[in-house]
Amino acid sequence: MVIPKHRSTSDLTQKIVKGVFWSYISFIGGKGLTFLSTIILARLLLPEEFGLIGYCLVVIQYVDILNSAGIATALIARRENVQEAANAAFVANILFGALCFTITWIIAEPVSVFFNAAEIVPMFRVLGLTLPLTGLGVVPDTMLRREMKFQTVLVSDVSRNFVKGAVSIGLAVLGLGVWGLVWGQVLGVLTGTILSWILAGWRPTWRFHSEATRSIVFFGFHVILLETAGAFRTNVDYLLVGRLLGAASLGYYTMAYRLPEVLIRSLNYVIGNASLPALAITQTDKAKMRKFYFGYIRFLSMFVFPLGVGLAFTSPVFIPLFLSEKWGPAVMPTALISIALCITALGHVPGVLYKAISRPDILNKLAFIKMPIAVLILWYSTRWDIIGVAAGQIVIGLISVSLDILIANHVMQYSLSDLIKAIWPALASTLSMTISLFLIQVGLPFDGLLQFFLMIMLGGLTYFVVFWFVSRETLLQGLAIIRSTLDRKKPSPKTILEGASND
Repeated sequence: MVIPKHRSTSDLTQKIVKGVFWSYISFIGGKGLTFLSTIILARLLLPEEFGLIGYCLVVIQYVDILNSAGIATALIARRENVQEAANAAFVANILFGALCFTITWIIAEPVSVFFNAAEIVPMFRVLGLTLPLTGLGVVPDTMLRREMKFQTVLVSDVSRNFVKGAVSIGLAVLGLGVWGLVWGQVLGVLTGTILSWILAGWRPTWRFHSEATRSIVFFGFHVILLETAGAFRTNVDYLLVGRLLGAASLGYYTMAYRLPEVLIRSLNYVIGNASLPALAITQTDKAKMRKFYFGYIRFLSMFVFPLGVGLAFTSPVFIPLFLSEKWGPAVMPTALISIALCITALGHVPGVLYKAISRPDILNKLAFIKMPIAVLILWYSTRWDIIGVAAGQIVIGLISVSLDILIANHVMQYSLSDLIKAIWPALASTLSMTISLFLIQVGLPFDGLLQFFLMIMLGGLTYFVVFWFVSRETLLQGLAIIRSTLDRKKPSPKTILEGASND
């Protein structure tokens, strides 16, 4: 495929940054609402109740992999016969949605036996409704993302999370307890699916193409394998904590994971979601792809590193202050998981690259190498309760990211020095911020809300001042591209993503 001349690197960069901007607004709106509702629900519900729905959601996520069947990634990466491929994907989603709902109904009893919690059977079956509802919305939502219409996606994302939070809180106030969380999930997914159909403007037709259908199936098969392994790796800690340590421990661990997940993992997803279409476009031009790849790493590290360290230092103040003292056992795990997600964010970048070049098979091979390592470490770490499991995540992150980056550099023939060059500004600035936060934490005579805000302001100020001295060009380029995005003007040829390999 030849990249159109008008589709220059700076034009694509503008599209990426614009996509990231609107995706991040969607993140702030959608996940921000989730974050707010989590704080409210944490005061209304008990850790055991969060643990019960945690049992259900961790298993539902595995079934949901079959439901999506890798179709979203396959459609985004596809360049020809897109409508025919989307038609085949839509039919597949209907079939898989019905199959997945049937599976959840059948396995509800065995799941309750595994977790020794008979009360979750009806909750699990009701939550199974989210699978066919999600499947119906996959193709229209993907078509919006494929065209980088993230400003439009914002509407459905925010609305889905608003409905989920509002219903959950309202029913919890009425005394329905954990069932408020269940119905909030179902009605939130229904809202997102309806709005995706309204906003996408895409409609299925009876046009099919044999090659496009085979390609979707082949690509989807590899992504299913990849996401199954990835989901098992991502959720094995929940399985082990729930099975070995009980519902209360799972509730604390779920909350400890929820806070850094909203702030760190969601941002990782946002940037990757916006970058995948552009990387797919440049897949035949290795020079452009290299610039985007290392620019992606620099852009991601610039935000994720300070978020991870900042949350680790502020969690001892934030959790008792906003969630109440009953969530005290979640403080240390939150700090450790924040650092772990900060590390593993870098491992997500090669994954986006492989999907963009239609090589998810590489990720499958890596996943099956990393999975037994993760299971062994997490199983062993449960003997130190949820603090041990959270610490185990850091060890796994270091091993996994090292492997990801070494393989990516070998496959794409990139230099390790390019990676160090890309993350150095964020790394140096974050280390300075770490020292600043430690001194603030031990030296300030204040506590509570005032201490929390002072840590955020002074820590953030330290980070950006040091970043300015280490790589002011990156900050200036980032501000320029965001300003041009907001003003709808053509960006400067020097961009934050291009600058990754030129500084």
